Amino acid sequence: MHSPRDTDAHSTDDARWAVLVGRLRADSGGLVDEFVERVRRIAPYGRGLVPPDRLVTDADLTFDHLLRRIAGQDVPERLAGVGEAIGRDRARRGVPLNELLSAVRLDFRVLWSALRDRATPEERDVLVARVEQVWAVVEDYTLQIQSSYQEEAALLARERHGERTALVGELLGSENPDPDQVERVALALAVDVDADFLVAAAGAASGAALRRAAEGLGAGDRVVHVQSTGAHSVLVAEWQGGTGAPVRAVLDGVQCGVGPLAHGLANVPRCARLATEIASVTTGPGPVEVSAAWLPLAAGRLSDTAAELVDSVLSGLAVAAPGERERLLETVRAFAESGSIKEVAERSFCHRNTVLNRLRRFTALTGRDLAVPADAAVVLLALAAANRGLVALGRMP
Repeated sequence: MHSPRDTDAHSTDDARWAVLVGRLRADSGGLVDEFVERVRRIAPYGRGLVPPDRLVTDADLTFDHLLRRIAGQDVPERLAGVGEAIGRDRARRGVPLNELLSAVRLDFRVLWSALRDRATPEERDVLVARVEQVWAVVEDYTLQIQSSYQEEAALLARERHGERTALVGELLGSENPDPDQVERVALALAVDVDADFLVAAAGAASGAALRRAAEGLGAGDRVVHVQSTGAHSVLVAEWQGGTGAPVRAVLDGVQCGVGPLAHGLANVPRCARLATEIASVTTGPGPVEVSAAWLPLAAGRLSDTAAELVDSVLSGLAVAAPGERERLLETVRAFAESGSIKEVAERSFCHRNTVLNRLRRFTALTGRDLAVPADAAVVLLALAAANRGLVALGRMP
């Protein structure tokens, strides 16, 4: 139980504290100026991410709120939600949370420095006794701002994800997306419209695995988006690693189809359709790139895949001179028709060793060995596409 003397001393301390805080409130403009000067040394504020007039207004409201609380006074309704409003505003402006908290905690330094400078010798003991009170008020205010920031940031993230999902969905459903549509998607994803993109698709059973792969891809600040299209999930990711082994590495263990590398965002829809079709017609344990899926694809719709087929199979012939290329193709067609080195030699009026050398040269340039049934089938499909006029011969390598 407190003695009357203790009660009197406590009342005296309260009175001294009220006088000290009152003097500070009378010069709250100085607090605002000091805070604004210090906070502008924090990068986002120095760059003007928060407009100067908004910064001054918020600082004025903040110190009014804090000074009332440390004085033990009621906070009016107009000031009750200041912290929450600041948190939401900074989240919308894109101020990083760590920098925001650094700015808010300047409130204590500015307040304490001002209180110490204005305290008379008789008020010093009172000031020291109230340090925990001042800190607790500022910390509670900081937590209000942090909580509202995080809630707003989560809401914005959901809104942005919803916007991205809608825009990417429209893009993937477009046969020939217009430039404005592509630009809107690029802005939503924060990517260059002319960048290269990895595009993969997985069925429902492998959708979770594809999303885990997407998380790994996105860990290095690469832009990655996974879109549900109903029966499939489609992954679209910025890509600089080329095709083949790098693709298989990042999608290892994911049963999915991988479309051709999309050169530019406008090409993503077609690559996504091809990736989806590969996923539908293949059953491999891992990613199946377009170069390994031509036989099942061609069985369904050869005419739609002819250009990529010819490029995938015959592009190695580009290094051969036109005359040599024609002789190689003539020999390949003849051998595929008869399967006999002797018959090809007789029809071509050349030695059988010449035929063998041409077939070896074809294998060296294309990586396809006609003695292997699967290779022979793919070569035949590519040649058939060219022969039927699905791809002009002039476009062949």
